[in-house]
Amino acid sequence: MRLEEASATIREAFPAAYADLVVLVTELGGTTVPMIVLAVLFWCGNRRRSALVISYAVAGLALLLSIKALLGLPRPPADALLVPLEGEREGYGFPSGHAFAAAVVYGGLVAAYDRTRDALAVTAAGTVIALVSLSRVVLGVHYLGDVIVGALLGIAFVGAMDRFTRGDPRLGFAVAVVLAAVAVPVAGVTEDSLLGLGGSIGGLCSAGWIDRRPDPRSRLEAGALVVVGGAGAVALEAAEAVVAFAPALVALYAALVAWIFLSPIAVGRLDIGVADASRR
Repeated sequence: MRLEEASATIREAFPAAYADLVVLVTELGGTTVPMIVLAVLFWCGNRRRSALVISYAVAGLALLLSIKALLGLPRPPADALLVPLEGEREGYGFPSGHAFAAAVVYGGLVAAYDRTRDALAVTAAGTVIALVSLSRVVLGVHYLGDVIVGALLGIAFVGAMDRFTRGDPRLGFAVAVVLAAVAVPVAGVTEDSLLGLGGSIGGLCSAGWIDRRPDPRSRLEAGALVVVGGAGAVALEAAEAVVAFAPALVALYAALVAWIFLSPIAVGRLDIGVADASRR
C-alpha cells in the first residue's frame, strides 16, 4: 500500500548532488513558507478569500495530526534519508503532512479564488503539489504511497471545506476549533497540535473583523502592511523560542493569526498612499 519498492527506485535515481534543492522545495509544504505566502496574499490581495484558505490550512493541520496518530504508521528507516534532517524522524509517516498541506494551501487558493477552470492556475498548483510530494520521497522521509494519499486527501478536504464554508472564513475556523480540540488529546501536546488549537482560536476570534477594512487601496499601503505585519509576525515567532508552557503557546499562536487579520486595521488608519491612489 505504501509502495516501498517504487519509493526506493525514486530515491536511488535522484542525484544526491541536488539534495539542497530538494530541501528548499520541500519547505513549500512545511509550516513557515505557506504561512508567509498566505499572510502576504491576505495583506496585499483579497482578504476574505485568503483568510478562507488560512482557515483551511489550520483545520487541515488538526485533521491530519489526528489521522496520523490514529494510524500510527512509521516513517521509512533512517538509512533511507538522503541527508540528515533535524526533526524529520519524529512523528508518523502516513499520510504525508507536507503533501497534504501543499494540496490544501495551493489547491485551496485555486478554489477560493475561483480559478478551477483556469488551466494555468490549476497546472501551477498541481506542479507545486507534485514537486513537494516528490521531494518527500526523495528525501527518504515518506514512501510514495504516503504522499499520494496525502495529496488526494488534501484535495478532498479542500472540496469538503469549500462546500461547507461557502466562502465564510468564520465557518472554516469554527471547523478548525473542533478538529484541533480533538487533535490535542489524540495526537498529544505537540508544537503542531498547539499551533492548530491556537491558530483556530485566534482565527475564529478575529475573522469577523476582516471586512472592517477594504482590500489594499494602494501599492504603498500594501507594502507598508507587509512591513508592519511581517515585523509583528516575526516578533511573535521569535517569542515561541522562549515559551514552553502549553497554554502560553496556544495564546501565542492565537495572537499570531489574530495579528495577521487585524494588522490591516491599524495600518489602514494611517491612510498611507490613499491620496496618491485617489488621483489615478
